[in-house]
Amino acid sequence: MKKSLLVLFTAILLIFTAIPSLPAAAEVTAAQVASYELQFKVLQEDKDEVSTAGKYVKSPAEVKVEAGKAFVYMTLLESQYWQSLKIQDGDKFVDAEVVSENNEEKTRVVKFELKDVEKTLNAKAHIIVTGIPGLGEYDQTHDIRFQFDASNVPVEEEGTEGEETPETETPEAPATIKDGDYTLGFKVLHEEEEKESSMTRYIEAPAALTVKDGKQVVSFKLTNNEQITEFQVEQDGEFVDATVVSVNEEANHRVVSFEVADFTKIMNAKVTVFVAAANHTGHYTVRLAFDQDSIEPVAPETPETPETPEQPEQSEEEVTVSFKDIDKTWAKPYIEALAAKEIVKGKTADIFAPNDKITRAQFALIIARALDLEKQEFQGTFSDVTKDMDGFVYEVEAANRAGIIQGDAGKFNPNAAITRQQMATMIIRAIEFKDASLLKNVETTVEFADAAQINDYAKEAVQMAVGLGIIDGDVVKGQKVFSPKVHATRAHAVKMVYNMLETNK
Repeated sequence: MKKSLLVLFTAILLIFTAIPSLPAAAEVTAAQVASYELQFKVLQEDKDEVSTAGKYVKSPAEVKVEAGKAFVYMTLLESQYWQSLKIQDGDKFVDAEVVSENNEEKTRVVKFELKDVEKTLNAKAHIIVTGIPGLGEYDQTHDIRFQFDASNVPVEEEGTEGEETPETETPEAPATIKDGDYTLGFKVLHEEEEKESSMTRYIEAPAALTVKDGKQVVSFKLTNNEQITEFQVEQDGEFVDATVVSVNEEANHRVVSFEVADFTKIMNAKVTVFVAAANHTGHYTVRLAFDQDSIEPVAPETPETPETPEQPEQSEEEVTVSFKDIDKTWAKPYIEALAAKEIVKGKTADIFAPNDKITRAQFALIIARALDLEKQEFQGTFSDVTKDMDGFVYEVEAANRAGIIQGDAGKFNPNAAITRQQMATMIIRAIEFKDASLLKNVETTVEFADAAQINDYAKEAVQMAVGLGIIDGDVVKGQKVFSPKVHATRAHAVKMVYNMLETNK
């Protein structure tokens, strides 16, 4: 048994060794075809030699032409080992979109744009292999390349001379809706099939529609705030986070809003769901089909004028800072407390976005402000933190000098979303920098049901953070869980830093 496991582990390591060069592919023009198959091979970063990598990426891939752009739909095999697949886009690498996941078959379908079929496409594959006795955890990111064979790619046929060009109907302009508040019917459709998506049960209809100065903003309720960690809509060809209007932790609801320019067109959306009890993250793409004929005005209510409550006295030194999107969030007192001290700031003057993810650089910036770390001249400590990143570069380097952040192989990955275990580790290091005596004889009897998911580097920090009352975890189906690899939100970050400052008093 042990021998077979070692063979499996060796095979995984061999995935990212060499593959041969492919014949040059013909240039793909704007093909008038919905989809087609595309053969490809995987290349090592700097060698054109055959590798076993192809065994873990299914070929052929499927190419779909959507809104004039070609997208590759690629199936990853043994998907439990794949943490991410990033595709080069200009001078940066972006995550391939996860379309679907089949845990039983251990496959995952990802999607990315194919801009030039003739060019080799650079990619980065993050692989983690666990559960093999005696081998520990294998956690590596590999540089690979995809090379496509476009010999059978359909191309757009040129028109026949003398052939009349068929007339095309000019689409009607979307109807103009007067300024005001309305209700709007809609359906949540499956990504590809003309049927309702399973996500329908989590999105409450009808939606609310507010029109002002020609801008049409739709908002609706997500009925599982705890498990829906991300909701994005497609705007101008890119997926962007919907604005969080309000959160009701007790009722497990969240209201989100986004702008819609044309209700006659279907809008794509992405939903990310995390089930803590199963430690599973699912990614779903859905389509929002609006019913313009269902739009009805909302009759304005005339509420009684409430008495104005007395305001608490405020010292001249203390400045109250508030945001219009935090009134119903549990994190409001923590946000206002740190905002008043200018430790945290909103995304705009009146929007804090408490449920948005926070990056490693943004969290390091908050820590540096909280501890008032001394900033110095740029030193180039990390290869991926450059001098022109003046929004956080000096604070990141200050945090490094204080031993709060360390990076990996000379890189800090500033724009990566920070995980809960990374955040806990940085917090404990910050306390150690400020007053190491606070970490002596810290004890805790809390045991998380998902403790095995906590990386070794973070285990002690998580336990100390629990013992100091900085973190507590969540209770899911009667079990205490920490969810160490879940991406933290801005609200979580603020509360943890607030508790850190309370510990240091």
